[in-house]
Order: sequence, then C-alpha cells, then structure tokens
Amino acid sequence: MRQLRALSVAAVMLLPVAAAGQTVAEPGSGVAFPVSLDVAGGGQHVLAGTGLRTRTLLKVKVYAYGLYLEPQAARATLADFAGRGVRALERDPRFYEAVLGMKMPMSLRLVMTRNVTGDDMADAFDGALRPRVRLAAGRGMPGGEAALAKFRGLFSIGRLTKGTPLDFTCTPEGRLHSTVAGERLEDIESRALCWALFDVYLGAEPISEDGKRTLIARVPALLEAS
Repeated sequence: MRQLRALSVAAVMLLPVAAAGQTVAEPGSGVAFPVSLDVAGGGQHVLAGTGLRTRTLLKVKVYAYGLYLEPQAARATLADFAGRGVRALERDPRFYEAVLGMKMPMSLRLVMTRNVTGDDMADAFDGALRPRVRLAAGRGMPGGEAALAKFRGLFSIGRLTKGTPLDFTCTPEGRLHSTVAGERLEDIESRALCWALFDVYLGAEPISEDGKRTLIARVPALLEAS
C-alpha cells in the first residue's frame, strides 16, 4: 500500500502546477479537483494535494478534499522549503507550522462522496473544530467559539448530496469566505476559526495522517515554478 501511495503521489507531482481546465483525481474516490481554482474574494489558487475523509472501521467515504494555495504568496511564505522533495517536507514539522502560520491565502475544497444532512456535517465539523478553537485562544487568537457558532449556521440546509462542492478560503487577515454548491455564503471574521479549519487537515493531530501527507504532494513543484 505504501508503494502504491508513493506512486500515486509521484504521478501527481509530474503534472504541471497549473493549467486551465486541467483536473487531478483523488485516488481513493475518483473525485476530480481542478488544478486552478477561482476562489471567493477573487483570484486563483493552485492545487497542493488531495485527501479522502472516511468514517468508522468500515472506512465509509464521506468526502474528498483538496488544499489550494495562492501561488505567489506560497512561494514567498514557504521560500525556505523550496528545493526539498515531498518526503522531506512530510517529515518536517516546521513546514506544517509555516503553512499553518496563516500568512498566505489558502483554500479547502470538499466534495461530498455520499449524501449527508446539513446537521450531520455541522456536527462533524463542530467535533473537529471546537477543541481547536479553544487551543487557538491560547495562541492569541480569541473569539473562535462565537465564530464556530456562525460556521455551524452555514450548514442549515436540508441535505448535502453526493458531488456537492464546498469551498472555504481564508485570508491572512482571518476572513473566511465560504461557498456551498456554488452559492456564496456570509463571510466570517475569525483568525481562530481559519487556523482551526486548516489544522483539522494539517495539524499535529489531523483527521487523516495519510491525508496530511498527500495534501502537500504538489507543493515542491509549486515552489519551484516561476
């Protein structure tokens, strides 16, 4: 399995960093992610890697997800890591700390791989985010609890059907832009919530260790591009 994962990551890294209309398939689900993503708030972000969220011992697939970075800001913020391979980055906690420093615009795209209710999705995010926004308060980022309550409200919809995309973009100032099924939702101002959201996937205790690694598969190529 490790060999297969390494081969799939290597194949992704051989693709150009960005090309109009090009997509990359998340291997476990087949969900296609655009290499270049038009984000809420303006601009384009570039795909850094993908992962798959599963639940229970049966590994039920819930959603595929992709990490996107604003390329120029990423090259400036992560300049110290340019020229290093993905395996070296995977093992370096300083790299993940630099990404989670929230000094560059970043996006997450989630694509549902099964039907779930909005309440179920809200509860799942609440369970993952609540301890993290409390941790953020100790890092000098207060106000996360109130922001999380607003974030739950984004899922006050009947059902998220298979194939529905959810896009979340955070700015260095701590503004969260959200789009569900193409509909732009109310922005939320909270550095704590932004940090917590990306820490779910890239932090010290991610929801998936494999996903934490595959989310950065394209970063070396992104940092080397001009």
